[in-house]
Amino acid sequence: MKNIFTFILLLFTFLTYGQEHKGVLFGSVTNEDGEPIHGAYIIVKNTTIAQESDSKGQFSLKVPDKNLTVVISMMGYQKQYHHVFVKEGQKHTLKVILKQEDGKELDEVQVKGKSQIQELKETAFNVVALDAKAFFNSTLDLGHLLDKASGVKIRETGGVGSNMSISLNGFTGNHIKIFMDGVPMEGFGSAFQLNNIPVNLANRIEVYKGVVPIEFGADAMGGVINIVTNQSSNSYLDASYSIGSFNTHKTNLSLGHTAKNGFTVQLNAFQNYSDNSYRVKTNVLNLATGNFSNDEKWVSRFNDGYSNETLVAKVGFVNKPWADKLLLGITLGQERAEIQNSNLMKIVFGMRSRKGNTILPSLTYSKRNLLTKGLNFSFTANYNINFNQNIDTAARQYNWYGEYRTTRTKGESIYTLGKFFNKNMSTTTNINYSINGNHAVALSNVITGYNRRNADNASVADITSAADTMRRNSFKNVLGLSYRYQYKEKWNATLFSKFYSQRVIGPLDVSVNSNTAVYEERIKNFQTSGYGLAGTYFLKGIQLKVSVEKAYRLPTESELFGDEILEVGNSSLNAEQSMNYNLGARFNYALDENHSFYFDGGAYYRDIRDYIRRIVEQRYGTAGYSNHGKVRNIGMDAELRYYYKNKLTIGANITYQDIRNKELYVSPTSTQQSVTYNDRMPNVPYFFGNTDATYYLNNIGGKGNKLSFGYTMNFVGKFFLIWESLGSASSKNALPQQLYHDFNATYMLKNGRYNIAFEARNFTDALLYDNFSLQKPGRSFSLKLRYFLVKNNFQK
Repeated sequence: MKNIFTFILLLFTFLTYGQEHKGVLFGSVTNEDGEPIHGAYIIVKNTTIAQESDSKGQFSLKVPDKNLTVVISMMGYQKQYHHVFVKEGQKHTLKVILKQEDGKELDEVQVKGKSQIQELKETAFNVVALDAKAFFNSTLDLGHLLDKASGVKIRETGGVGSNMSISLNGFTGNHIKIFMDGVPMEGFGSAFQLNNIPVNLANRIEVYKGVVPIEFGADAMGGVINIVTNQSSNSYLDASYSIGSFNTHKTNLSLGHTAKNGFTVQLNAFQNYSDNSYRVKTNVLNLATGNFSNDEKWVSRFNDGYSNETLVAKVGFVNKPWADKLLLGITLGQERAEIQNSNLMKIVFGMRSRKGNTILPSLTYSKRNLLTKGLNFSFTANYNINFNQNIDTAARQYNWYGEYRTTRTKGESIYTLGKFFNKNMSTTTNINYSINGNHAVALSNVITGYNRRNADNASVADITSAADTMRRNSFKNVLGLSYRYQYKEKWNATLFSKFYSQRVIGPLDVSVNSNTAVYEERIKNFQTSGYGLAGTYFLKGIQLKVSVEKAYRLPTESELFGDEILEVGNSSLNAEQSMNYNLGARFNYALDENHSFYFDGGAYYRDIRDYIRRIVEQRYGTAGYSNHGKVRNIGMDAELRYYYKNKLTIGANITYQDIRNKELYVSPTSTQQSVTYNDRMPNVPYFFGNTDATYYLNNIGGKGNKLSFGYTMNFVGKFFLIWESLGSASSKNALPQQLYHDFNATYMLKNGRYNIAFEARNFTDALLYDNFSLQKPGRSFSLKLRYFLVKNNFQK
């Protein structure tokens, strides 16, 4: 039916070319969240002039010089009528914001127009998208929202504000790159990361698995996470406060306004605080004997408080003839964190802490149809100055009871009042040109720089070796080129190449005796290139995907230089390289107007060289990095969802990944076969998933009110913390199978203006662990109050 109507529209448009037109009606169609709507019908009443909005939600019509009535319609949305007057020789701009039809909260499988999330899924890349707006009433941070995506497992070292890493496609931590609006977050500072950013800051989260588009300029092995923030041109206010277990408090304020002349201002401010005083079960040190208890004891965390405050402000112009977007921004953040334990739970601290702040100015510019139709340009830049201080001065040794004994030397680990600056810069340039409906080319260039230096060069109190006086610099450049061919809406393919370069300056241990360290400042340069192909094919409602890439990952700053706390750097690391192969399929299927299904699944194979492995030192609990050699990874993940009207949704996702050591010999120069050959890589979960259900009751207590109940069951299979071939069966260090449950209830009043939400996480109080048995919080409860107000600035 739509194809017939489209043909009629094109025919009418053709017939009108011969008529005399004296003005231009230009505009855009978006939903209430500011997302472009593709395929909306724009019809000039009592004429044959008509058009569909394009993938950007835009339209442009030549119209007579007179008063006109313009009709905009779209399945699932309320039809709108706009009265306009177009003067001779001038362009009239019309911004349309369509509202959903009352009582028809349609799933994407029912809506003919394509949302940005749907269009993203239809690309050739293996990508899933999470709609963050559906979780705005929760107390989730962005990291815990990601835990709901298929193939993703969030791993953290404790409670609020603790270190958080992402496991995706068998890779963890630095193998996964994080972006915000296409800008790498490596240099954003610890006060502005996944573990403390509220979910309300995002519009959606895109998860690219394996092969990644060139526009990110990413040197990622496992994939890319891209957080897309609110791009709405509406005026809005979103304020919330939550209180929870362990004296946890979270506050968030988001507001924005766009004037008719395109001037826009956006402000996000948030705060997190928690004592993190949950109970843990661990071995306890006897200070008199120096021995640890044979049995694990229940104790409470007492030196794990965390707080941070962050402000993100942007000001500029949107939808101007010279710029679709020009924004100047500033991010200000500070955090304070007590350090309770090392990377091993049994090593506990009582007075150790850290603090830091972030100052990050930024620039964003984008323009579609720059100089010529089809040429799109975007540029982002930021420069971050991050000040940090580590504090470890107590001449004490603590145990988990909070007891201590005095020691001869200062410092519970290594004495320090060290102050240092991390300076990061990043620029991202993207140019793409659509030659016609079938052919498109693109160029991307991402530059990142890093520098660390002591804040007080005159102080020698923290200089323990020559390495502390040496430079720590890194400079990376990733250039990408791509060509895309699309055959109608049947299939498309993208061929691309990436060029990598890195320059590292840092201390290197050149000693030949393992009992001593001799450091020299070394400069290391690296250049290489990779390539890839991604394609997709649509067959009777089913989308098939295939991609392959020769990929590289350059070492990160934390791997090269450490973090001055618990991570030890290695500036001699080589870049990882891998051949990545991916297969995927997805489909939507509607039984009838009430019942529908959605499925997304993928399988992958990785052949990796120079795999960078994180190793925890067992005596002091510090961690370092080394190139392991050959690693092979095979895996699959799948998600299935069922929808019933606008009342019920049930979903489940599951991941299995088999990442194994394929280094046959103990060293490159040895002929002795390694006993760990073909073992799974340690401390990596390989089987996990979750299932969830949400039930909605509409118009409870009044029209426009909604009450919902949600349940989630989470599962993580048993996995080894060390090589599974080492040690006896009784002494193998492993994390047991984990199963835990979450519950939430939300009541929305006045179409979501007033909201109250209750959450119970891990309500069965299961013992939960991640990296090297670092225990996570047990049962917790929280209550959140939220107020949301939005005004459609351009509604006629």
